[in-house]
Amino acid sequence: MNTLRPKGPDIAGDEFFVELETAVLEHPALSHSFLQRFATESLSREQLQAFAGQHYLYSRRFANYLAAVISSSPDEHARTLLVLNMYEEIGEPLRLRDRVHLVLLEEGLVSGAQLAEALERQVISGTGQDVVATLIDDGIVSRAEVAHVMEHNTRRAKDLTHPALFRRFLSALGLGAQELSEIVAIEETDELNATYRTLCRESHWLEGLAAMGPGTECVVPTLYRQILRGIHRSGFVEQADYVFWTVHVHCDDGHGRNIIEAMRPYAIDLEARQMMMRGALSALEARHRWFDGLERYVFGDARRTPKQSGSRFRATEPNQDNETKQGGAGGGT
Repeated sequence: MNTLRPKGPDIAGDEFFVELETAVLEHPALSHSFLQRFATESLSREQLQAFAGQHYLYSRRFANYLAAVISSSPDEHARTLLVLNMYEEIGEPLRLRDRVHLVLLEEGLVSGAQLAEALERQVISGTGQDVVATLIDDGIVSRAEVAHVMEHNTRRAKDLTHPALFRRFLSALGLGAQELSEIVAIEETDELNATYRTLCRESHWLEGLAAMGPGTECVVPTLYRQILRGIHRSGFVEQADYVFWTVHVHCDDGHGRNIIEAMRPYAIDLEARQMMMRGALSALEARHRWFDGLERYVFGDARRTPKQSGSRFRATEPNQDNETKQGGAGGGT
């Protein structure tokens, strides 16, 4: 299923998504020579570190860009869809409560028969009481057991957020907090971040929405498939340590789909269509320039890599703000 077209029956404005799809899928960023070289050439550990460091300087801010679009959107439905994306990016521990009864079953704390009976009683009563509360009232599980299960699985869930998965990848390449603090952004990485800041914070919210959707999330599987191939072929990183890339290639279609659905009501308006096309293509143009820089940086003769000793070189950008002060490794799209 193509993530650049809305689901459901045809509506006025759907022709826009055909035009948008063509413009995005034919954009040269998706077939950049950097991606082709990364996928097919023999990569050294140093080259992987060089790429990973620059990607870190971009991805650690991704949640900030998404949050900026959420905050500027006047459309409640669009905000809801974007928040779903945000939850998956940074974790959503509160929703564990919705499926904790299944975890109780998995842990052997309740039987299938007990759970089925509690669910049936919940439906018959019509009170809307949570099924877990019913199990507690019946003395089948204790509040302490439920709390323990939720805490244990919340911690496991946090280990599977995108930032956590990316930290695992960085760590496998020997890039810890110290090394990351010494990475210097290439010019094109600074420009990429500046473009996203402008699109998501200063431009019309529909431009930011399209930049994050068709300009980013919708093309991630295509772009990252080449990255994943190169990482796999290098042999320097175990499969469990590059799952960040695997997830984005094989399991990330929903993010782009959410944004396309949020854009759909506005496709009937000419000015809105122009803004959305502009936002998507601006993001792709910035990524194309970034790939230009990455190709020079990763495959060229002069690579700036984390220093092992001596002075620390912190990544800098023009117009830095609070997002540069946040600790830890990022891992957005």
